Amino acid sequence: MHILMVSLDFIPTVGGITAHVYELSRALIKNNCQITIITRAVEGRDLFEKIDGMDVYRVDLKFTGMSYGLQINRYIKKHLKKINPDLIHIHGMRPLEFYNVKNIPLVYTNHTSGYLKRIKKGGYRIPLLKKLFKKPKLFLAPSEELLKIPFEIEAIKAYIPNGVVSEKFKRNLDNRAKIRKNLNLKNEDILAIVTRRMVWKNGVKYLALATQFIKNKNLKLLFIGDGEEFNEIKSILEKNFKDRFFMLGSKEHDEIIEYYSASDLSILPSLMEATSISGLEAMAASLPLVGTRVGGIPKLIKDNYTGYLCEPGNPKDLALKIDLLLNSDYKKMGQNASTVVKENFDWNTIAKSVINEYKRVL
Repeated sequence: MHILMVSLDFIPTVGGITAHVYELSRALIKNNCQITIITRAVEGRDLFEKIDGMDVYRVDLKFTGMSYGLQINRYIKKHLKKINPDLIHIHGMRPLEFYNVKNIPLVYTNHTSGYLKRIKKGGYRIPLLKKLFKKPKLFLAPSEELLKIPFEIEAIKAYIPNGVVSEKFKRNLDNRAKIRKNLNLKNEDILAIVTRRMVWKNGVKYLALATQFIKNKNLKLLFIGDGEEFNEIKSILEKNFKDRFFMLGSKEHDEIIEYYSASDLSILPSLMEATSISGLEAMAASLPLVGTRVGGIPKLIKDNYTGYLCEPGNPKDLALKIDLLLNSDYKKMGQNASTVVKENFDWNTIAKSVINEYKRVL
């Protein structure tokens, strides 16, 4: 089976969609699929390259983002005979907007919170979504929330979670000792890692606000990520949690991995979320989670088993659940979390599910 993956986001750029497309593609190759990627050009990379068995074509996009979908689809049609895929799998809404290839089954994965915002705003956006969602034969989403559509569509719908290569995140005690020494942490210090871009939907500001209510005196926070709310969050933390937090800014994905080993828990304060990849990575590293009851997060967190759920946008409840976790056997919950990921969210398992869904439209 030859799949053409179309995504504006792909390595070396970082983010949830990039990780999903890359890791799913690698797992599909291991399951005897052929993968071709069409994505946007990035500085320093050739317009065609081989990456881990994938043929990667990069389109040199011009002008503004509004025209990217049009340019991508012109490229697809120009090269379609050469690539000759059995099906086309689009990730993200922009390439879908101008898609008009006929006679090849289209699969679409509805990744982003932008869709939820469109639904919430309603108005003229609903007829536009109806037009777009007529195109796929198979409609996938990494959370049940993103699978909900307020009108009928002909496509087969299926929940396919994000995943993780669990072995990559196995705890490393040498890394733990090195990083904790660099951060001047004491043995009794408990480190919570937050690997989130600091934008509204990720809710990091509500975690900053929650610090004024946290009772545990040994807790320290490690933030990896940047974004438009960075300075505001830093100011709140300086006021409420002075000398108890670290803000490392943005890091490459492979750089982040060793910080999971240095940590004791992870926090997901999101206001919108699919199956959180950063949450899965933390779980694979044997970290329990405190996360909000939104999107796909409840699929990861079972109270008093892999962590605790809290209400979104509620600093007091978030602080309460962090303290509750730290007063529980959180190390055992971390072990449970690792087991859950290996059994349910490994990319190889997910790839088999995706292949089964592909077969329904071929």
